[in-house]
Amino acid sequence: MEYVKNYLNNLMKKLLQFSLFLLLSFIFLIDSGNINNSANAATESNFKVGTTPYGLAVGKKDNVYAAISGFNNVIELNQNGKLIKNINTDWAPSGIVISKTGYVYVSTGIGNVVKLNNKGQILKKVKVGIIPAGIAVGPDGNIYVTSIHSKTVTKLSPSLTVLKIFYAGIAPYGIVLNDNGLIYVTNFTNKGTVTVLNKSGKIIKVFDAQRKPEGIAIGPAGNIYVTNGLSDSVLKFNKNGKILEKINIKGAPYGIALSTTGNMFVACIYADKVVKLSRSGRVLNTYKTGKNPNFILIDDNGDVWTANSGDGTVTKISGATKGKEFFPYKGPIWQESF
Repeated sequence: MEYVKNYLNNLMKKLLQFSLFLLLSFIFLIDSGNINNSANAATESNFKVGTTPYGLAVGKKDNVYAAISGFNNVIELNQNGKLIKNINTDWAPSGIVISKTGYVYVSTGIGNVVKLNNKGQILKKVKVGIIPAGIAVGPDGNIYVTSIHSKTVTKLSPSLTVLKIFYAGIAPYGIVLNDNGLIYVTNFTNKGTVTVLNKSGKIIKVFDAQRKPEGIAIGPAGNIYVTNGLSDSVLKFNKNGKILEKINIKGAPYGIALSTTGNMFVACIYADKVVKLSRSGRVLNTYKTGKNPNFILIDDNGDVWTANSGDGTVTKISGATKGKEFFPYKGPIWQESF
């Protein structure tokens, strides 16, 4: 009887140890945001597209649009990097977004926003300010554009009627909207800030974001992520502008994209790489890109794309994640929030 009792006690200990091992393994996988997805499965491909590509957007059939600043055009590539369309737009196109209805909106260095249909035809062009930079589609379907030297955000209807112009602080650059329509803008100055505006365009909050913040994204919990190339970091803020975490990444972080599986992808403009991070900010992998990657996106297949201004290429990182890009106004879809 004593023998049976000892045997059962030893068996219980082994089962508890094994259960603990499984639990820790599962936690590790959850933190990586990469269950059943090998970190080394991704492959990089570079496609030559023209001089100084900047903005990127995903259209129908997961075709990728790139704004080619040096050639004054927008191109459409298929998943294999084959050129589908070459569209003349305006001088020095930079930012680009695509609406749910398939229209393409491009901000250009001459101070305009251009609207294109899916055939590449220019439907309308409107003046918005001096050196437009960031461009975003809001949850209301309207278009929002930052203009660096005008110190403004311009709100446009889908037909490019100017609805309102907001003051957004000095050198407004990156822009993103949350699901409630609040507007978050990075101010690209030596004493960098993030300016938060309500739907009416009133500034409701300004918080410090170190020197010259650039890229910006919002997670499903409402936390804000800002890249700082000069300080080699990504800052994580809560809704009130309190810094929750500083993630150090060498190579001048610039563009940032969040996936629906919980990974962060950061383009490092001076290191020619993309860094993949877990929810907790742990580096999971790095991928080679073309020279000087700036803007970054995740398509619906989980492939990551960068525009590389230094060598005129676009890089596709196939299989980098299983999710697509997260946008705040589509609602929280991660099981664990950032």
